[in-house]
Amino acid sequence: MKKAMSDGLERAAKARLIGAGLSVALMAGMILPAVAEDSVEQDLGIIRACGSEVWSLCSGVLPDVGRLKACIQDKMGQLSKGCIDKVLDKMAGQSFKICTNQTYALCAAARCNVYDGVAYCQCDVKHGDSISLPFRMGDKDVCAVNAAGADNKYMISTYSLPESIASPQGGGAVYTCSGDGSGAYAQCDGGICFRSTEETTFPGFDKPVRKGQIICSCPITAAKSGDDAQGYQILGPYPCDKSFFRYCKAATATSHTGSTIYVGAPIGTAQALAVLLNGKVGPVNECRE
Repeated sequence: MKKAMSDGLERAAKARLIGAGLSVALMAGMILPAVAEDSVEQDLGIIRACGSEVWSLCSGVLPDVGRLKACIQDKMGQLSKGCIDKVLDKMAGQSFKICTNQTYALCAAARCNVYDGVAYCQCDVKHGDSISLPFRMGDKDVCAVNAAGADNKYMISTYSLPESIASPQGGGAVYTCSGDGSGAYAQCDGGICFRSTEETTFPGFDKPVRKGQIICSCPITAAKSGDDAQGYQILGPYPCDKSFFRYCKAATATSHTGSTIYVGAPIGTAQALAVLLNGKVGPVNECRE
């Protein structure tokens, strides 16, 4: 009797999971800017791919869709590659591309200066595997464009998980900025970077760009406000420094010339892309207001 009752409650809760709008919770701006829903079949495909994982990780918050969304964001690194791949593909409208064994610019933890509405970010030069939206240019995708840059004095900004946030000894952490619409961040995926900037003085930076770093130009994303408010994450120092949250605020993080902003992305992106690139990832250092 007790088992039957328990099974019944579990089935009912799982039904609420779908009925409460799992597909909407996963797709309404959680990872990447939302796009229009395509079809019920695609939504159900995501539910089929992710439903059991969401149930095991977040069943305790049902049927509250808001808490469900927050729970999935917090546990993004624990989702399987298959689940995340479907969600990101749905959100971005296209699959992500892995660039294998290339030199690339890693801007995930970069500080940027704003000039005329564009962020110029001081990024690290890395070599290995990285991931990006494909950004097709004619018959070339982002990986081919980046490879061509080796002989043409430029490179492209793509992503891998920064080592600094994966260990308490790494000195870096993910800072979560609230979605109150008051800040902005640089979105550097696919940004073009200039090899000539290494070991030079660049406008807006107090010190010369260090060897092994490069300046990339990146568009600026303003935080959404109102009903579409969406939090985002930037990388900063660890142990957590409360004063660093000033880079979440309009007084500092704006698109105005002379402002200082950091590279960021909607909540959960860093771990989600790391899973697609490397498989499951462990916990990262996190700081919250």
